[in-house]
Order: sequence, then structure tokens, then C-alpha cells
Amino acid sequence: MNNPRSKALTFHLIGHAHIDPVWLWDWREGHETVKATFRSALDRLQENPDMVFVHSSAAQYSWMQQHPKLLAEIREAVQRGQWEPVGGWWVEPDVNLAHGEAIARQALLGQRTFQRLLGRRARIGFLPDSFGHPGTLPQLLVQSGLDAFVFMRPGANELDLPSNLFQWEGVDGTQILSARVECYNSSPNQIHTSLERNLAWRPEHLTHWLGLFGVGNHGGGPTKRAIANIRELAQHPDWPTLKMNSLSGFFEQMRGEQVAAQVPVYRGELQHHARGCYAAVSDMKRLNRRAEHALLRAEKLAVLAAPAGYLYPHGPLTQAWEGLLFNQFHDILAGSSLESAFQDAFHQLGEVLSIASRVTFAATQAVADQVDTRRSGQEPDEVIRSLNWTGATWVTDYGDGVPVLVFNPSGTARDEAVELELNDWHTEHLRLIDDTGQDVPTQRLRPESVNGAGRPRFVFRAQLPALGYRLYRVLDEPTPPEAASPPLLTATTERLENAFWALHFEPQTGGLRRLIDKASGLDLLAGTGAQLQVVRDETDTWGHGVRAFRQMVGVFGGATLEVLEQGPVRATVRATTRYGQSVAVQDFTLYAHSPEIGGQLHLDWHETQHAAQLVFPAALSDVTATYAAPYGFMVRPADGEEEPTQAWMDVTGLTRDARGVQRPAGLALLNDSKYSASILGGELRLTLARSPVYAHHDPAVLAPGVAYTHTDQGLQHSRWTLVPHGGNWQAARVPVLAEQLNEPAVLTREYVHAGTWAGTHSALHLEGLPTVSVSAVKQAEDSPGGGDSPDLIVRLHEWGGQTSAGTLHVQRNGQVQQIPVQLRPQQILGLRITPAGGAQTVNFLEEAHD
Repeated sequence: MNNPRSKALTFHLIGHAHIDPVWLWDWREGHETVKATFRSALDRLQENPDMVFVHSSAAQYSWMQQHPKLLAEIREAVQRGQWEPVGGWWVEPDVNLAHGEAIARQALLGQRTFQRLLGRRARIGFLPDSFGHPGTLPQLLVQSGLDAFVFMRPGANELDLPSNLFQWEGVDGTQILSARVECYNSSPNQIHTSLERNLAWRPEHLTHWLGLFGVGNHGGGPTKRAIANIRELAQHPDWPTLKMNSLSGFFEQMRGEQVAAQVPVYRGELQHHARGCYAAVSDMKRLNRRAEHALLRAEKLAVLAAPAGYLYPHGPLTQAWEGLLFNQFHDILAGSSLESAFQDAFHQLGEVLSIASRVTFAATQAVADQVDTRRSGQEPDEVIRSLNWTGATWVTDYGDGVPVLVFNPSGTARDEAVELELNDWHTEHLRLIDDTGQDVPTQRLRPESVNGAGRPRFVFRAQLPALGYRLYRVLDEPTPPEAASPPLLTATTERLENAFWALHFEPQTGGLRRLIDKASGLDLLAGTGAQLQVVRDETDTWGHGVRAFRQMVGVFGGATLEVLEQGPVRATVRATTRYGQSVAVQDFTLYAHSPEIGGQLHLDWHETQHAAQLVFPAALSDVTATYAAPYGFMVRPADGEEEPTQAWMDVTGLTRDARGVQRPAGLALLNDSKYSASILGGELRLTLARSPVYAHHDPAVLAPGVAYTHTDQGLQHSRWTLVPHGGNWQAARVPVLAEQLNEPAVLTREYVHAGTWAGTHSALHLEGLPTVSVSAVKQAEDSPGGGDSPDLIVRLHEWGGQTSAGTLHVQRNGQVQQIPVQLRPQQILGLRITPAGGAQTVNFLEEAHD
């Protein structure tokens, strides 16, 4: 309709109060603001029976349990249709940075809380303030029980869309009806200015459109004056029809008019906004990643331990998930809050990690109690013995050596490096055998304590079954000569080499001058790899207006190289470099019988208004750049722009051998704590640290001479893995290796005793599904009992972009259940598995789902 002010047009106006529970304030002030805003909204609803107020964030309703009268009034308003819960999630999270399974738990805990406290779930996905949305999100929204989506960012100046109402199609083919709103706020005195903007925002072919009104960010919601302004405008002949409504009412109107047939389909991401937030506040990012995987690992091991009599700790795990999910709120996880607010976040995430650690240890101990840890079935005289006592030295074992159970939380078998430290082991002898009695090579390391006499630390490679364990035993015996013979593993300050790779070091920067694939003879680097570069970054915390961080101002240099360790298991070369007031210590590690290339970085960063980056220039042309996203991956232009990523990114293309023949090749970079990266041609850059002023938002100007506090100052630790491959990251199993880096094996020591469980055990594995992972295994929410009888939730994810079919094997009650599964490319498949062997497809809410 050409006349945007025609009365034939209807604008659906929805009351709203966007409340950041944490931003330029802490969560306590957030709680106070929520309480006051809810009171105000209820008062306005009583005065205006036609008005509807919408609000998201189950965590904020959970706060109101401390105010039962207020909560009861909200529930009544929901029941009479004046209050609409939206979003369906615990908070409005950053959906670029949160793990896909964390988003699943946002829905599980959020929707269950809405139902319990309000008597109604949300139907509309709602993320008006989050800083961008990956192309994997439509599937996550639909599996959350949502049938429409409302967002605001990126705005029209950041992303062209075919319409502000569209069907958004995700990478797996899932579609959801989506609307980009003009704003989530309005003036407390009048709303005609926001309505003026919204007149042009409406898609021209629609006779209905929506608008949110109310004071936000720090709450407030609809005011008396703003509502009166709406009433005045509604009577004016120069304005379209203004109608109070809900979000669900608007979308029902759209479907009722069969508008969907006219709505364009958009395939792609909703990016970018605030690219600086992918890297801001490294400690927040690191703790988030650790907490996510610690909880996923704890749940899997708790399920593994259930047949051993371990009672699944539903309450503590739920408490931990709520703490993690709250701190995935977009202004917390994105790093855009006050410095003091992050101190609260760190304390809360510490509690999450502590709960996960306790659950993990209790589960592994429960399993260890049931395993026959005897050697050759012999009962010991004592279960803790001090042997070889000479007055000054002795060896303490647990009956017959030291039995050690190593647990694999993954759904695939692993060959993984494991470090172990012993106590009261005052002997040079140290022999390690597996559950079959076979010798396993070990290598002594430096103990954690400088008073480490009698506490030898060593590393070995553990061969672990899928979602299970293997028993190893440390003995006070000489290592057999054949087990101690060194393989091809050499280290000097110029070169680190095994049977797979030859790494040549650049003496000034401590980076990699060459990375040679010994099987093909290819050098995969076009310049110095693993180099630490410093780039100019004079932006605010959000990185407003910035598309790339690539103005290099310097390189860490003055390298000191040393061989840190060399033995039969692994070799490590350490490079210590400096830039300005900052120091970097980077360890490069190769293993004897593994193609793994590992790195560990200790960065003591003291620069401001700059960023540090880890750079790998691959010798590739015609490249494809791929980034990990929540429950999937995204292919993006290799144009050097800063992108959100998760545990891995990859560049694949063509390289030339010594004879000039082009050959497919690729390079993947995995990490354990970073989320910001770019690829330009064949060059990968991982942003390690950014140092703007905390919570500095343009157009605020920093005053000269003021000692502001900058982010990321001081010591931070991170690990990376480099995966060169022959041009196919799927065949190189890059996402599987990234999970192993982020969710490593755990161990528990045990004394010698009889048991009914064998020395190795797998509770679950996949067959015929090479690009499918088991992302979560947990007890179903409505199966709170322990033992081996509850329903299980198993979440599978196709990560390679391929149609997959195979079998899920689950061992329960002494029997193996064989469940055939099929997944489309990048599909998330949830299964509810009963003790009898039945399997039902479920969504994130653990309910039947097509």
C-alpha cells in the first residue's frame, strides 16, 4: 500500500521492557530493576485491558520466586492473555559464542521454567539485542518449541535483507518465520518518533506490521504518558490504525492472511554487529568454554556410572547449568559489561566448574568401585603399602602397583595423551601396563611442585573406548627395553620432527619457518606460522564500525628457543618472545606415534588499544574458509574480516608441490578458549587478546589523562592444535579433534580389589556414522531416579555437511541396544532411549519431534 499512514494499515503495538540483567550494573541491580519494572507493567495492564506486555528470560522470572505475590500477579496476567512470555530461553544469550548444546539447555530450562511459574511456554523466539545470529540458529529455535523469531541486530545499515519479514532457512533446511524490528525501545513520554521510523520499516506488501514500545536496557517498560500518546495518535486521521497486541497475535495475523506465501526466503547468517565482542574479555570466554565442556563431560560420566549405583545428580547439575546459562547473557559472554560485573561472573562460573568437578569425580569413583583392579586375580595383603623402605626412600602403592582408570567422555574412541602424577614414589622405576598387561611407553615430566621428590609426573598415550574407560597400572618395576626404545622423535632449537612432520623454527620470532608434510614433501606455510602479531585496535569495547583487525604494528620477537622435553612419548620446543611490555611463552609439541601438532601459549599481555593475534599463513590458493558455529559450521568469504568462531576454523584449497603440480590441501586451527578469527586468502588469524577500555561504547569519548582500566591485561593461557590435511577437513575429523582438545579424558586412581566390571568398557558408540558426534548424554528430565532404569537423552549432531545413516549402540542392563539413525546434513538429532530399548526422536525440550 503506497500510503504508509492509511487507516487500512494496522500497526500492532506490543508493550516491552528490555532489561539487561547485567551490563553497566551488576546482577543485584538487575534484580531490583526487574522487580520494579514488573510492578509497573502490571499496573499499566490493569489500567489498559487491551494492552499486552511481552518479556523474555526465564532467569528473571525465577528471581521473582523471592517475591511470590508479584509472581502470582504475573501468572494471572499470563492466564488472561495480557502478559506473553517470549524467547523461551533462560536469558537472551550471545548465540555466536555459546555452544550449541548450551543453547539447547537455554531452551530446556527456560521453557520448563515458563511452564512451571507462568503456566505457559513461549512460542516466539526473541533476541532483539544479541549481537548477530549464525545460520545454524533456525534449527535451534524450532527445536526449542518456537515457531517465529524476532530480532533487531544486525540493523539495516549492517545487513541487507529482502524484507524485514522473511522465512529464515538454516544450514540444515529448517525454516522459521522471522521479523526484524526497528527498535526494542521507545521514549517514556511519547512514541511517535519511533512510529515515524517504523512507517518506513514496514515491508510494503504487508497491511500489518509490529512495533515494540516501552523504556528498556535498564527496564521501565510502557509508561502512562507513552500509552496516552498511542491513544492520541490512534484518533488522529494522519496515522494508520494502531492496535495493542501480542507478538503471537501479530504472527497469527500474518499466517491468517496467508502472508507466508508472499514472504521471501532468506538463506544465510544474520551478521555482523559488534565484531570486537568476539574477543573482548578473554577470561570470560575461557571460563565459559571450560564450564560448557565440564558440564557435558560430567553428565556423560554420570550416565556411565548409573549402573554402578551412582544416583544421577539432577539437582546440582541443574543448578550448575543455570549458573552457566545466565552468564551467557549477551553483555556478559560478549565482554561488554563493567569490570566489576565480571568478578561476579567469574565467581559464578567457578561454582559451575566446582559442581562439574565434584560430579565427575564421584562418577568415576563409583565406576572404579565396581572394576576388578587386581593383577592376575590376586588379592593383596594390604590395599595401601609402603614398599622398599630404606628410611630415606620408599614406594607407596595401592595393593599391587597403582591402578588408574582413564575415562573417555566422547562418543568415539580416542588415542589421547594423558598426564599423571604419583605420590610417595621414591624410585627410578616406573612401568605402565594396560588392562591386557601390555607395556605402555611413558615419559617423565617435571613435577608440578618444586618439592617434587617422590612425586614423579609422566605422560603416556591412552587408547580409550568410546564413552567408557580403560584400566592402566603403574608398577615399581624397570621398564622393559623394547618399551623404552625411542622412535623417530627429535628436537633441537632449529627443528622439531617426528614420522609425520618436520617443523623448522624461525630464530627471531620463534614461529614456524617451515611446516613439512613428510609423506608428501609439501611445505604448507607461505610465511612464518604460529607467529604472534600485534595489530592496532583503537576502537571501543564493541568494536563499532570495524570489520577487520589487520593493521599490524609489530611482531613478538627476540626469541629464546629451548628444548623443553624430549623422550619416547613426545618432544616440546619452547619459544619465549617479547613485544613492548608483553611476554609470550609458546610451546610446540609433537608426539611419537601421532600426527597431532600441539601448541600451548602463555601470554602476559600489557599493551592497550592493541590486539594480539596468532597467525598461520598457509600456502594455498582458491581457498574455502570454514568456521565452527553453534551446532554446525559456516562457510564465509576469505576476505580478512573478523568472524565469530568456536573451537575450530579451516582453510582448504590448492597448493603446489616441488614440480609445480597443484594438489588439494588444507590447514585447520583448533583452540580451547577463543572465539574471534579471520581468514584472508590462505592466512588464518586467531585473535588472542583485545585491550579497549571496559564497557566503552561509542560515541562516549575517553578523557585525556584518566587512568582507565583496559581489558585482557595480564597473564592468560590457551592451547591450540594444528591439523594439516589433504584438502578435506571432514576426512581429517577436525570437529572430533576439537572436542578432544576441549573435553579431555579424566582419570581416577583406585586401590586393588575384586569387582564385576572389566578392565575396559564402552557404554555407547556409533557405527557407520563418520561425520556424526555424540554431543550430549544425560538422564531425561522426568526420570529423576538413579540406578540403571531411567530414560536417557542422547543428542547426535551431523557435523560434516553429509547425509548419514548408521547405528547407535547403547549398552544398558547387560544388553546392547542397536538403534538405527539417519541424519540430514548438519542435523541435530535428539533421542529418548528407554531401558527396554525403545528410541523416540525428541527436541531440546525432550518431547516428541518430527
